[in-house]
Amino acid sequence: MPEATALLALWNGVDPAHEAEYNRWHAQEHVPERLTVPGMQWARRYAALWPQPGPRYLTLYGLRDARVLEEDAYQRLLREPTPWSARMRPVLCDLSRWVCTLASPHAGPQGGWLQVQTARAAEPASQHADLLAERLPDAAPLPWLQGGQTLAVEGRWLVARGLAQPPASPVPDTLAYAALPVGAP
Repeated sequence: MPEATALLALWNGVDPAHEAEYNRWHAQEHVPERLTVPGMQWARRYAALWPQPGPRYLTLYGLRDARVLEEDAYQRLLREPTPWSARMRPVLCDLSRWVCTLASPHAGPQGGWLQVQTARAAEPASQHADLLAERLPDAAPLPWLQGGQTLAVEGRWLVARGLAQPPASPVPDTLAYAALPVGAP
């Protein structure tokens, strides 16, 4: 799997009435479709392990570089959604989108669980991080978002650590996620 130098992090929730369909769409169409874009190196999907502040889902995409999101292949997916994507966009909520540079090239977090922390300070201590990403402040928002669909995830840095087993209990100021499948059921 190629290593990425940039990261697209998307947090989101979904209308509970559409959660099962969301998970089918996201795993079977949406993420695989994104991985056809030249320069999208890898993707990981996650769901919150337990009730925690913020959106329930997190998707990480490793990018060759942040310019991948400006190129025609990706922009075409935003402009011309599939019928399924067009139906799902309105049921998404609590969306926060970060475009980041990675502190070092990365092939994606490993393990079935992920701990994530966002930090506002100068570069955070990262001795326990598998992935350290700095948010680009001028990244373009998603053009199809409607009022009320966003929820700001604050911070300048994303610090993530892949885990082989779930954390035993919540860690203060840290979000915990379980990996979700990508691809056919």
